[in-house]
This record gives sequence, C-alpha cells and structure tokens, in this order.
Amino acid sequence: MVDLEVQRKSLPHNPGVYLFKDKNGNILYVGKAIDLNKRVSQYFQKSTYKDPYFGEKIKELVSHIADIDYIITENEKEAFILENIQIKKHLPKYNVRFRDDTTYPFLMITYSEKCPRIRVIRGPHKYNQKNLFIGPYTDKKELRRILRFIRKTIPFCTCKRKVKENQKKACMYYQIKLCPGPCIGKITPEDYLQNIKQVELFLKGETEKLTKILKNKMEKAVEEQNFESAAIWRDRLGDLTRVTIKHTIISGNKKNQDIISYYKDEEYSAVLILLIREGKLSGKIPFIYDLKGKLIEKNGIIPAFMKQYYLHPATKVPNEIIVNEIHKDVEVLKDLLSKKIKKKIKVKTPSDHFEEGFLKIANKNAKVIVEQEKIKQELELESSNQINQALNELKEVLNLHNIPHIIEGFDISNIQGTDPTGSLVSFLDGKPNKKWYRHYKIRSKSTPDDVGMMKEVVYRRYNSLIEKNLELPDLILIDGGKGQLNASLSVLNDLGIGNTPILGLAKKFEEIYLPNKKEPIRLSDDSAALKLLQRVRDEAHRFGVKLHRKLRAKRVSKSILDDIPGIGPAKRTKLLETFGSVDGVKKAKLNEIEGVVGEKLAKMIQDFLLNK
Repeated sequence: MVDLEVQRKSLPHNPGVYLFKDKNGNILYVGKAIDLNKRVSQYFQKSTYKDPYFGEKIKELVSHIADIDYIITENEKEAFILENIQIKKHLPKYNVRFRDDTTYPFLMITYSEKCPRIRVIRGPHKYNQKNLFIGPYTDKKELRRILRFIRKTIPFCTCKRKVKENQKKACMYYQIKLCPGPCIGKITPEDYLQNIKQVELFLKGETEKLTKILKNKMEKAVEEQNFESAAIWRDRLGDLTRVTIKHTIISGNKKNQDIISYYKDEEYSAVLILLIREGKLSGKIPFIYDLKGKLIEKNGIIPAFMKQYYLHPATKVPNEIIVNEIHKDVEVLKDLLSKKIKKKIKVKTPSDHFEEGFLKIANKNAKVIVEQEKIKQELELESSNQINQALNELKEVLNLHNIPHIIEGFDISNIQGTDPTGSLVSFLDGKPNKKWYRHYKIRSKSTPDDVGMMKEVVYRRYNSLIEKNLELPDLILIDGGKGQLNASLSVLNDLGIGNTPILGLAKKFEEIYLPNKKEPIRLSDDSAALKLLQRVRDEAHRFGVKLHRKLRAKRVSKSILDDIPGIGPAKRTKLLETFGSVDGVKKAKLNEIEGVVGEKLAKMIQDFLLNK
C-alpha cells in the first residue's frame, strides 16, 4: 500500500472524476469530486468504516484498490457529467447509479425550421441534426426555471409541433406575452430569428446583459427594503449562473478525436492525450518524462511524440487530432498517418468552443501530471530509508562531522528589483518544519542585486538566532552560485559563526559550490542527497514567491486605484472582485463600471485609467 498511499496523497485539489482500479487494471468504482484529494482521502479514513450502512462496503472496495486514476475538469458540473459517461462505459462493480440508459436533458433550437422553437429534449441523436443542441444540463427543473425567466425578457416559441404561419388564432403563451406570435404574423421571421439568436447567446454563457438586469432588480429591491423580492432575484441570478456554466465534456457531435497537450517545467515534461469518442470525453493517456540533464526543444516534442505513438502498429488513429499549434513536422506526419489508415487525417488547432474546451482540460491535466510527479517524488523521499540515505550521503559528500539534522535554505524573489523578498525554509531530519519558515521584506536594496539581498537576509536570520541564543543549523543552503555563497559566508564570518557548514546550489546545472573550493561538485541525477538539496531549494523558492506575488499585487492595485479621488478600500475591493484586476477595470465598458460605483465615479475612473 506504500505506492497507493503516495498516489493518494499526491492527488490534485481540483474538481474531476476519480477511478479506482484493481491489480489487473479493471475499474472498480468511478466517482466525482469538487476536490479530488480530499474526496479520495475519505475512503482511507478509519472513521468512514464506522458508517453502519456503507462502512463494510467501502472497506471491501478499498481492500481491492491497487491504482487510482483521475481526469480533471473545469468545474463540478463537468465532473458530474463525466462521471455518468465513465460509469456507462465501464460498468464498474461497485457503482449502481447511471447504469440505466437515461441521459441528461439538452436544449434543442430547431434551426431546421423557418420559425425555430426551443425545446427541452433527451437524446439529441434522435432529432434532425440541422438543429442546434446545447447541453447536457444536470438539473431539468433548474433549466426550465431559467427558460421561463428568459422568456419574460425575450419571448420565444416552445410549441411541440412545427410552427405553421398565417394561423387565425395564437396560443395562450402569446396572450400572456411569452411568445411573440410568429404563427399569426405578429413578428417578422427576421426579427423572431434575432430573438432566438439572443436566447442562444444567453444559453451559451453570454449572459452579461441578463445578469445586469437581475443585479439591478435585486439591488433596487434591497434599497426599497423589499427583502423577499430581493431574495427571489438573488435565486434567479444563482439559477442563471449555474445553468449557463460552460462545459466541454460532450461536444454534441459524433466525432472521434485525440486532443494532445504538452506541459514542461525544469524537471519533468508531460504529454497527455484526451480521447474523444463519438463526441464524448472517453478517457486520457498520460506520458511523463524526466528532463534532468536532458535537452529537449519544446517545439519538437509533439511531432516527435506523435511520430513514435501514432506510427506504432497497435495504435488506433482517429479521424482528427487537435494540438495547441501546428509545427512544420506535423504536416509531414499527417500524410504518413493518412497512408496508415488509408483515410485523410486532420491535424489541426481548435475550431470551436468544444474543441477549445477539450484542449483546455488537456492542458490542465498535463500540468497537474507534472505537479503530481514532483509531489510523488517528495513523498517517496520522505520515507525513512530514503531520508536516512540522503542525510548520510550529504555527510559523506560534504565531509561534515555529523549528519545534518537541521538544514536551512534561503531564496530571493524579485522581478527587476520590485517588491523583493527573502525566504527561509527549515528541514528537520529531512522533512519540512514549517513552523520555522520565515519571510523577509528586503530593506536595504531596491535595485536588482540578488547577492546584496541574500547578504541582508542571512545576516538578519543568524543575528537574530545569536541574540536569542537559539540553535544554529547543521547545514545552510544558498540558492545560487559562487557570488551568493561567498557573500553569505562573509556574513557568517562577521557574526563569528563562519565554521557553520554552508553550500550554494546553482540551478542551471545543479552544481554544488563549497567554500574555498574552485570547482563545484556534481552529483548524479538519482542521488538521494541531490534530491534532498533540490527539495530544500525548491521549497524556499515556492515559499518566497508566495509573499512576493502578494506584495506585488497589493502594490499594483493600491498604487493605481487608490490615487483616484473617491476610491477607498471598499470600492477598490468591489472593483477588483468584479473585474478581476486593474487591467480588467481598464478594459471594462463605462456602463459596466457604473453598475459597480455609479455614473459620476465611473467616468472619473475611466478617464484616469485611460491616461495611465
């Protein structure tokens, strides 16, 4: 269970679907989650087994789990739909729901007709494919509620039968102003089609106009202290938000496609294939590569991968392959693949909302695969055997008198000298000891000078320990090469603790610099000692960047918006929450800003930002 424990703990904190598999790769159970890590962890908690009804069943399920797979989605709604698809596809032993053939509701706009109708249907494949299908949706009642509300703003026809023109009498919905009466000629076909197009935009998520109407009505009701009415408008706004969340789990067509994504950082790269079969997200195939010590060009990785993967005799090639960008080598590969299956293959970039959405999911999954691999490495390193091996190897390689029980690492974070910060992380017996972590705002430097900033942070740390008579570390790690190391060593000498073991770890070639030695030390990529040092260095960087970003965001937002007369903390927060950033405020239309701060102040804000 050690590998399974590492797998479970390294799961991402994202919405998605998880799949439990047995030792033979058979899928035992499929579930959805808002947070994959937290949800899956619940299965392994002893308190779960105490449940009088589910406890024994869960215990039995967990005893057979040998592998955990997952697919990340954009939101819970997508996870709900994908769970349905995966259960119907695999029919897992421990799942009961969704084994039947029921499907989620879709909205159908009958563009195959002169006067299009809007209907809620199931099974779009049963209808004329010239119609537009929007969905699926997870809640039919919620969908009907939102349609009723949209209809009060933009009337449309919902007749079950095809609309016949020049009828003598209209239906009840015309009388109550929910239908504009195309059947009795009360609206021209052109104007009626404009109504339908507007409804289509709302249902696809273009809800700015309708959202503003709802917000205004809610705020007006609050001003009039009509709180019951305000609650109704608030609920309708929530319905609109939920029902129009875009999803890309089912595209509405019957295409077979592979969506290929690629993600790379300094240590690992991942290539991910999302399998779209008959328009549905069917599964994923991930590939992870260790990049340490290797040179790989980003533009060349996808063509090289595709050649190796798709030209293999056992690989089934779909009709379409979607990639982020078309590389010149891909065109050559496309011809080879077409010859392989004796049919023309399309290799292209996304051409519609669904393909863009599928690629976005693929990109997110590829990134998480890399992050998960790094977490796995960290978790494996935390096992006592590997930690002891790493600490003993460090003692030998660095010629230390004792095993380094306390290791402290330093990093400087700044972009062109702005908002510079220093970070200190501490590891106790090879594991992070977060209660000893420290952030430092740089006081002495405002220009890009990592060496000078490092001197300041090291001095402040160890001067404080000496004054408080606290324990010094067994090893100090400085992020950088000779310059940062020598500067830090001079500080230790000035403080009278120059005999404290210290090293610099230069990121480019992962070289270890030691005091009074000209040549750096290079350890092998699989060295436990090097992995531990890398983890200390990377943790110091991560911790430092966290404060640096916070300070930079705070400075940017305050320095611009707070200079506008009439903008205080409350209005600034409201503007940033509404538009996301200062740049978002700058790009917003005047009437959108008016909806947040009023007409007079909105004009002042727009004039101020346009001159910046």
